[in-house]
Amino acid sequence: MRVESCCQALLKSILPEIDPDREGICFDIGVGTFAFYCELFSQLNFSTVAVEPLPVAKLYKLCKQYPITLIESCLSDQNGTQTLYKGKFGNLMNSNFSSLSPSWFGSSASKRQVQTLDLLKLLETINTQKITCFKLDIEGWESVIIKQFFNLPEPLLPKVVMFEYGGGSRRGSGEKGWSTPFLEGTMSSLHTLQQCGYGFSIMIDYAANTQPKIFDLRSLSLDENTLFYPDAVYGNIISFYNCVYSETAVNKICESYTKSIINWLVGKFIPT
Repeated sequence: MRVESCCQALLKSILPEIDPDREGICFDIGVGTFAFYCELFSQLNFSTVAVEPLPVAKLYKLCKQYPITLIESCLSDQNGTQTLYKGKFGNLMNSNFSSLSPSWFGSSASKRQVQTLDLLKLLETINTQKITCFKLDIEGWESVIIKQFFNLPEPLLPKVVMFEYGGGSRRGSGEKGWSTPFLEGTMSSLHTLQQCGYGFSIMIDYAANTQPKIFDLRSLSLDENTLFYPDAVYGNIISFYNCVYSETAVNKICESYTKSIINWLVGKFIPT
């Protein structure tokens, strides 16, 4: 499954349907170096905010080309500064893997101090009234942000939340993004969303020949062994608040991304 391409195709169809009047803001938290969701959001004519501590040249270019608000900080659970561990993968430095967690599999010994802000401060800075989409890809730090949803008044809960899980190895290894602390973080994020009232959800995983998993958090007994594919690698979970989307449409959109692919790094994680 080509995860990011599939998820972008889904959001391209979903977001205009659940917010046709573009009343809410779309946030791209942890923009990274190649899958620019903020560009998609802006192309769909949503007010767009990108939060990225290490912007690459293309992101600067996109923010000039489109009306994208760029905040050069890390979203965290505190306001001020924290240590960001620069990303490393395959013995090469790659800022796409940079994390506030020193134990993240993509973190290196190279580090720098960066500005941080918590979720409420971010929303206050942007003067947010409604959130249509909240995309979160911050290398093992997702649960730190999602648990702050408990601090949000109901009108500020995003209609759609998408966050990344896993990475670095296959689920069965119990290593890297699937090691106990990070898997617990993923499960904690799902419990938080469940308790906040999120329901209809879609899981897109990188493992070859997998179909999108569609489930309802409100009626799901969260169990990692039934939730994730046995050979799961990494992916995104998209959860909806007070809205749903057609399962038929999900499967149709994902069809072209679920065909068997040959991984150019056999048995390895392809950078997200």
